Amino acid sequence: MRISIAAVVLVAALLGLGACTQGQSDTDARRAGYDAHNAAREAGKAAYKAAEKTKEAAGKAARELHEAGQQAHEGWQEAKHEDQAKKKP
Repeated sequence: MRISIAAVVLVAALLGLGACTQGQSDTDARRAGYDAHNAAREAGKAAYKAAEKTKEAAGKAARELHEAGQQAHEGWQEAKHEDQAKKKP
């Protein structure tokens, strides 16, 4: 009988100890979840900033390409007029 009472006391102690650490595990899990959400939020912010910089760089490149196209067109027209002037008698 003493063995069964000791076993019951041991089981109760283990269950009690498990219940005490369960709260800590929940707290750790919540903290880990918060850290993961926080890290995801920061990653989202960084991605947004990178996208904005890329958008600005693409806009600048488009403007420069447009200006280069205009310069090429003007050069083409000048060469065309010079060639026509040379062909006139």
